[in-house]
Amino acid sequence: MAKRKKQSKAHKKKAATARGKARKGAKAVQRTVAKAKPKRAPVKKAARKVKRPVTPEVETVAAEIIEQPAPGVITVTEVEETRQVS
Repeated sequence: MAKRKKQSKAHKKKAATARGKARKGAKAVQRTVAKAKPKRAPVKKAARKVKRPVTPEVETVAAEIIEQPAPGVITVTEVEETRQVS
């Protein structure tokens, strides 16, 4: 008769447990790592700048015209103009 081969001891240990057990350490590490993450810092929003109402610039032009249409006769004309510059 042929002799039966002996199983290795390492193989026997594996066969002794009926079911494979889940590793407890791996799950515990994942949970603690997930809790250890720092929360994101809140971002400060910049305050919106308030637009000031634009005041129209006022430009004033004054002109004096001195004429001498005839000898001894002097005519002075004064003109003043005001306008808004946009």
